Amino acid sequence: MDRRDEMEKAVLPAAVIIVVALASLLAACAHTWNRSEMQGPMRSTIAFVSTRHDPAADPTVNPQRALLAAEIYLLNADGTNARRLTENTYYDGFPALSPDGTRIVFDSNRLRAAGEPFNTSDLFVMNTDGTGQTPLTRGSSATWSPDGKSIAFHASASGKGQPIKPDPGAATNDNDIFVLNVDDFLKHGARPKNITNNPAAIDDDPDWSPDGHKIVFTSHAVTDNPVNSATAEIYVIDANGTGTPTRLTNNTEEERAPAWSPDGKRIVFSCRRGGPDFEICVMNADGTGQVQLTDNDVPDLTSSWSPDGRKIVFHRRAGGRGQFQLFLLNADGTGEVQLTFPPGLNAFPNWGEVRERSAAK
Repeated sequence: MDRRDEMEKAVLPAAVIIVVALASLLAACAHTWNRSEMQGPMRSTIAFVSTRHDPAADPTVNPQRALLAAEIYLLNADGTNARRLTENTYYDGFPALSPDGTRIVFDSNRLRAAGEPFNTSDLFVMNTDGTGQTPLTRGSSATWSPDGKSIAFHASASGKGQPIKPDPGAATNDNDIFVLNVDDFLKHGARPKNITNNPAAIDDDPDWSPDGHKIVFTSHAVTDNPVNSATAEIYVIDANGTGTPTRLTNNTEEERAPAWSPDGKRIVFSCRRGGPDFEICVMNADGTGQVQLTDNDVPDLTSSWSPDGRKIVFHRRAGGRGQFQLFLLNADGTGEVQLTFPPGLNAFPNWGEVRERSAAK
């Protein structure tokens, strides 16, 4: 064998090693780039419902048109960069951002059958850019578990219950709290689990505790006045449905829409205090230390904590009847400011975070 043959035999294995090494390096880089895209920064973001694309939709003139104009939007926490996610001729409402900032669960009446009440809702899930809108199950007002795998929501226990009032997200006459593993449903058709199962009460407005162990909700007697439910109190139950619910409020005034603070130490809610309208109240997670934060003559509704627990966003009528806008409040009740303005109605906020895509440079 001459020297040239010996050199070719020596070089060939080395070249193969180099090619394999380069392929591995490129694969690793591609994996890193893809991972970087998926692991972009989280931005404080408010999901909400708006009719700003149809500002003439006035609930005092044509309530049905105003409801059908309701679409899901996102907004930066400073009130900038409003962007629309849903676009159709149906009602979409009550958005809730997943803890990992990648998905939104929301209500829609787009699957309502002919003859069913106009505010009959099914739950849908979509990506935070509005893509992948997928139906889940009949129900309303969903909240995510802290691991982002499951949702809790309210729905008719029989599947045939009718809304007790015409409001969006209204409970049915046999409403209970349910839990559903979203991925198990999408992959295997898993069924929701009824965790309150109380025929004597109407249970609604659930919110999942940050530690994943509890779900707080509102409950009132089936015989109560649906417009002013004096027996509506706030309860907490184990997220797996075991045990007896613990009552946190005890009075003759209606409480609504409880929401846990990010540290799990406090609960914000809407309360009827000193009059027929709702105010924003806050209490410790065990029901003690109840404090009223707002005091006015218009309803303050659907409170949601900022991710750092320092502020609260809610909606309130500003101007004419039904002209809802978003407001911010410090967690101690100070520093109230209006966040959104006409044209259009803006309501039902949910404050969370959205994961941004950011490819590695």
